[in-house]
This record gives sequence, structure tokens and C-alpha cells, in this order.
Amino acid sequence: MALQLMLAVDLLCSMERPAVMEAATICASLKETGPTEARTVAMLSAIDFWTAGDLVAARNGFQTVVDTYPGDAVSVFAVHMLDFYIGDVPHMLASITEAVEFFAADDPAIGYLHGLYGFALEESGRFEAAIERCRVALELNPDDIYAMHAMVHCLYETGRHEEGSRYIREYMRGRDGSTPMRIHIWWHYALFELYADNIQEVLACYRFGIRRKTSPRSTEDLDAVTLLWRLALVKPSLDLSAYWQSLYQDWKPYLDENWYLFNDFHAYLTYCQAGEYGRADSLLEAVLARGKEVPEEMADIFLGFRSFTTGDYADASARLARSFRRSSPMGGSNAQRDVIELTAIEAALRSRNYEVARRIRETGRIFRHRSPVLQQYEDRLEALRTSDHHTQGEN
Repeated sequence: MALQLMLAVDLLCSMERPAVMEAATICASLKETGPTEARTVAMLSAIDFWTAGDLVAARNGFQTVVDTYPGDAVSVFAVHMLDFYIGDVPHMLASITEAVEFFAADDPAIGYLHGLYGFALEESGRFEAAIERCRVALELNPDDIYAMHAMVHCLYETGRHEEGSRYIREYMRGRDGSTPMRIHIWWHYALFELYADNIQEVLACYRFGIRRKTSPRSTEDLDAVTLLWRLALVKPSLDLSAYWQSLYQDWKPYLDENWYLFNDFHAYLTYCQAGEYGRADSLLEAVLARGKEVPEEMADIFLGFRSFTTGDYADASARLARSFRRSSPMGGSNAQRDVIELTAIEAALRSRNYEVARRIRETGRIFRHRSPVLQQYEDRLEALRTSDHHTQGEN
């Protein structure tokens, strides 16, 4: 039964509806045996909430298990992942900070828990502490991809793009296609190269690292979508239509499988970029019909991206500028959600709205550091400031 519960949690962590339904089937089968052990019953209850799409209730259920059974590493992991999926970074950090204290230094799980801790610290902006925790995890297990991934986030957040690119190349050397999180790690590499303006390297990474998938239909496509979107922002002269059409074919079935907001967002972007606005509108309607799961500002973000693809940059700028700082309920990491801020300032620049662009520049995250691409944005902003033909008022 313990192994079946672990499998169910693993399937749920994919956040793909077919896998979620498989997890629900496993748990239904387990309940038929009439389990009475309190921990098992509590975990099955939390999994039920998860399969029903109530991620907050699922997180609270697993947290209750952790509070009662502090050594339950599977429930600690489930809480961590659910906090990530609902964008609750304060709870993510508080929970793992408390949980890790209950594991002995020689516990087989302790290294992996240090990796979870490192990621929670990084997302909370405590980068030096996060780096130290990741080093501890990697000393215990150099193959801990989650700790390595958290370290990559630290390098990104501290503006160490060249070091991050080199670190990924060295780590991935000799590792094959079955490496866990392979595609996501290469996405991080492409992001470092993008900010360095190494566009041909980004395109090569996209073709051979990110679109070389292990499953024909999976959330592996998430990284492809936002990398391609960023490329289109940074190099609008590139003809990426064939890439978008290829992505659209993989995302096309998602309309009937919509389930999780972060995944919905990526499918919506793809539909809009492929010109499939009827499908995009149907998806947003389905998303909003889920009710309480969807914060009000999420509709602004979705529609802002739609307006951007139709060339209505003023509307895109207005929607995204007022919503990008409140995007955490979408889930995902700070680095993944940076695409919203980057799109917001691009829309403001294209609509020649200097005040909105300046405000995003001053209150956002991505301009804390320097890179060739970010300098181009700085130059465009300065040119707009000195122009006689920009919009003065904020939206």
C-alpha cells in the first residue's frame, strides 16, 4: 500500500489530467481494501482533494500528515510540490524548515530534503543560504537533480548568467536522455544564453535539448512554449511560425484535458500564437468556469497575452502591468513567471507608453541584473523617454 501511495503522489506531481485520473484509480482501488491505519486514511483523503483539483485542501491535508508524522518524507515532498503548484512560497519555506529538523543526518532522505530546502530558500530570495543548502545536498548526492536545479535558480536570480550556462554544460555532460528534469535544465541553459544574446545557441538548444521529448504528450512542452515566446519578444524578426505550429499540434488535445492553471496558461499562449483564437477562448472559458481556483487577476494575464498576439499592445500593457506582480497563484517558479513581466514591458514599449514601461522597470525583477539583452531594453526605454511621441499617462 505504501508503494501504491508513493506512485499516486508521483503521478499527481505531473499535474497532467490523464496521470491524475490514473492516481485516482489507484486510490479508489486502495480504498476498496478498507484501510484503517490513520496515516493511510489521511493520505488518501489528501490525494482525493488533489485529484479533484482542490490543491489548497490537498496541501493542507498532507501538511496535517506531516504535523502528525514528521518523518513521513513522501508527505513532506507532497506539501513542497503543492506549495509550488499554488504559488505559496511562504508556506513552502516554513514547512520544509520545520520538517527537515526531524530527519537524522544519516537518514537516506536527508540529502533530498536539503535540496527541497534550497529551492524554498531561493524562491524566498535568500540566495546565499539557498546556495549553501544546495551544496550540502550535492555533497551527499551529486546526482540530486533537484538540488542542482535549485542551484541553477540561484545563479539565475543573482545574475550569474555565464556561470549558470557553464555549470549546466558541465553537469549535463555525459548524461543521457533519461536524466530527470533534462528538458527543464536545458530550458534554464537556453535562458542564460538568451540573455547573453546568443540566439543561435538558444535555437539549437530548443531543437535538440527541449523539443527532444520523452513523451509525445506531456508538460515537457511547458518549457518550449515560454522559451519560444521569449525568443519572439527578443528577436521579433525571427520567423518562428513553424515552431509554433509544431507546438500547437502537441497542445491541441489539451483543451479537453484542462485541469491546472499553470498548464492552462501555456496551452493558451500556444493557441494564440498559432492563431487558434477560438480554441484559446474556449480554454479560457473552461478555466474561469472552475471558479475559486482562478484568481481574478489571472484573466487579465491571459487576455493580456492574447492582446499582445493581436497587436493590441496598449491593452496588453495595461492588463499585464497591473497584474504581473500578482501572478504567483498561477504556480511555477519566479523565473518561469518572469515571462509575464518581460511581455508587459515589451508591450509598453511597443505602445510607446513610457510611464508604464518605466514603472515595470523600477518595480519588476528581471532588470536587477545586466546582460546584453536587458541592456537593449534599457536603451529602448531611454530612447522612448527622450522621444516627443510617447504616451505620458499610466494605464
